[in-house]
Amino acid sequence: MSKSAFLTGLCLGLFVVAPTREAAAQTRKATAASYVELGDKWAHHEDFDRAISAYSIALEFAPDFAPAYFKRGIAQQARGDFSKAIADYTRTLEIVPRWAEAYGNRGYARAMQQDVEEALADWAAALEINPNLTNVFYNRANLRLNQGDLDAAVADYDRALERDPDYVMAYNNRGIAKLGKGDIEGALADFNHAIKINSRYPEAYANRGFVLLQQGKRIEADHDFTRSMALKPSVRPFIERRIVEISQQ
Repeated sequence: MSKSAFLTGLCLGLFVVAPTREAAAQTRKATAASYVELGDKWAHHEDFDRAISAYSIALEFAPDFAPAYFKRGIAQQARGDFSKAIADYTRTLEIVPRWAEAYGNRGYARAMQQDVEEALADWAAALEINPNLTNVFYNRANLRLNQGDLDAAVADYDRALERDPDYVMAYNNRGIAKLGKGDIEGALADFNHAIKINSRYPEAYANRGFVLLQQGKRIEADHDFTRSMALKPSVRPFIERRIVEISQQ
C-alpha cells in the first residue's frame, strides 16, 4: 500500500517569539490611550467621576502617560478639587516640562486657591512657551481685575481679544475694568460688542443696564435688566441690589 494513503506523524517545530520589552510597553501605552479616550467621552458628558476613573486606569497601564495626568487634572478641576488638579498638572510637567497648557491650567487652579504669586508664575511660564494662549491672558486679566490692577487687566483683555476677537466674556470683563478706570464710553462699547456677538449673554445686558441707570436712562436700563433676568433668572437678586445701590448714590 502506498505511503501516501496514510497520515504520517510529521511534527512541525513552531517557534513562539516572546514579546520584547519595548513591544509590551507599546501595548500598555495603547491600552492607556484607549482608556484616555473613554475618559474623554465621560468628560464630554460631564460625568467627571467616571472620567477620572478611566484616566486612573490608564495610568495603571502606563504610569508615565502624561496625557492621562493632564486630562485627569482637568476633570479634577471641573469637580472643584483644585489640590488634586494641581498635583496632576505638576506630574504632567515632570514628564513633559514644556507643556504650556499644563502651566496655564495649573495657574488657574492655583488662582482659585488664592495662591496668586504661584498662579502668575505659572501663567508667565505658559506664555513664555506659547504666547498665543488666549485663556491664559483672560484668566490673568480676571485675577488682575479682582486685585484692582485695572490697567494690567485691560492690557491682558486686549491681548486675549487680539487672539480671539469673538471672546464675549473678555469684552464684558474689559468693560467692567474700563468702568473702574472711569472710561464710561469704552465700557459701553465693550458691553454693546459683547451683546452683538452673543445676544443671549445676560451679564452684558445687566452691566450695560447699570451704566444706563447711572446716566439717568431708566427706561433703557429697565429694558436691559428685563432681558438679563429673562435669560438668567438667578441674576435677579444681584440686579435688584445694584439698582438700590445706584439709586442711593
